[in-house]
Amino acid sequence: MGVHIYFICSGMALTHLKCVLLCVAALSACGVFGNSESSEVHRWTRQSLPELLATRTALLSTPLFTGQEEEKEELERGGAKMLCGIECQSTLPPVDRTEQERNLGYETLYENGTRTHTDMSLQGINNMSTRPPAHSTGLPRRKRQVYGADGRFVISDSHFITNYPFSAAVRISTGCSGVLISSKHVLTAAHCIHDGRDYLEGARKVRVGLLQLKTQRRRGARKRGGRRRQGRKGGAEKGEKEGEEQLMDGGGEMNSLVGERGRKEVEGRRRRGRKRSEEETADGGNKKSERRGRRKGLNRVRRSTGATQEPVFRWTRVKQTKIPQGWIHTLNSTNSLSPDYDYALLELKRPVKQKHMELGVAPSTAPLTRIHFSGYDADKNLPDGIRDERVVYRFCSVEKESDDLMYQHCDAQAGATGAGVYIRLRQEAGHTGSKGKWKRRVIGVFSGHHWVKVEGGEQRDFNVAVRITPPKYAQICHWIHGDPSLCKEV
Repeated sequence: MGVHIYFICSGMALTHLKCVLLCVAALSACGVFGNSESSEVHRWTRQSLPELLATRTALLSTPLFTGQEEEKEELERGGAKMLCGIECQSTLPPVDRTEQERNLGYETLYENGTRTHTDMSLQGINNMSTRPPAHSTGLPRRKRQVYGADGRFVISDSHFITNYPFSAAVRISTGCSGVLISSKHVLTAAHCIHDGRDYLEGARKVRVGLLQLKTQRRRGARKRGGRRRQGRKGGAEKGEKEGEEQLMDGGGEMNSLVGERGRKEVEGRRRRGRKRSEEETADGGNKKSERRGRRKGLNRVRRSTGATQEPVFRWTRVKQTKIPQGWIHTLNSTNSLSPDYDYALLELKRPVKQKHMELGVAPSTAPLTRIHFSGYDADKNLPDGIRDERVVYRFCSVEKESDDLMYQHCDAQAGATGAGVYIRLRQEAGHTGSKGKWKRRVIGVFSGHHWVKVEGGEQRDFNVAVRITPPKYAQICHWIHGDPSLCKEV
């Protein structure tokens, strides 16, 4: 099990918090693959991708939106899901090419409720995987998502939660988390949108929430030109609403560092003003000018303390949603719903300027040992997403991994599913002999808690993440760009 560190970030000194996060980064850097920094497995490497071509797209009937959320489904089934683990999968026959192509086909749900199915052809690869996908069955056992002492970081400081990398973690209106992987695309878990048989009710008008800073004026604070504004009916409310709309149109990331710098400048001016006033008094200066200076200083204090910047969710609608066919159960499928394909892509109606986290494929030269992800765990956040916004971050070791899944004991609760799982490696070294910059990339999606059948038929519980493989990366790249020429390597 991974190293556990316990703290609540609210109320902590900023410098102390930075030191703690730097320590976490240092731990992650030295422990991703458990090798020295000079090793090649400690770097992002270029990998060729299979070519996926869309062969046919057909219009489907309008969904009924009768899908059930994971918690309700498990209550009716009588327990959490159980996966056929690595040892269990080794006893099953391999998946043929036809089934591989079927799994990589996908459904598209549009904003108006219509949907289509697209078949895909797999080119440029002989055998995608010799292992069959993990099957899931019911098991009447209690869910456990926190293992021992809680090792999650609750990030509530507005500086951190509205800046990269925590700002890339988004909230889905169906109660899940996700990660921004382009200016218009969010990666999340498929079960947050579709239960394998039908779309959830909340998928009709799904929205994505991004944390951004909003300037809020305290009660009783002085406003500039207040008399003229009050005379204009609804002027303040209209201006605030228009500002929010403009921020949404531009995606408007508001960096809290600007607010910090502004406050420091105001405090500096106040100190300099007081110093000058004291010097003038000591030299027998004019008392009238001294009083005027003091009055001016007080006015500045009122303006600076009158407005504060608070993190709020900016919600934007989803234009279309894509889900791999491997997740969707059909009568023609020889396999049941497969957790290997528990991922979905949401395309936003408007691009945002918030920095996104790039998608990647973990190098296959060595096993993973540590992963990271941030989300909105329900036990640390209010369900309405209106106030008390907190991002929950964690990192832990990967205990087992297959071609498609990562089994770990990262502490997590409901609401964190769909979060982007990432690692931090160095980029390829340049010609100048430099080591290469550190780069975070999303290599998986947190799927949730599962019971897993391991060696000897024993059943163990894990928190499981879906791994982004080269074929899955090619599929998601096709969803984003629609051009196979842009998806030849990663």
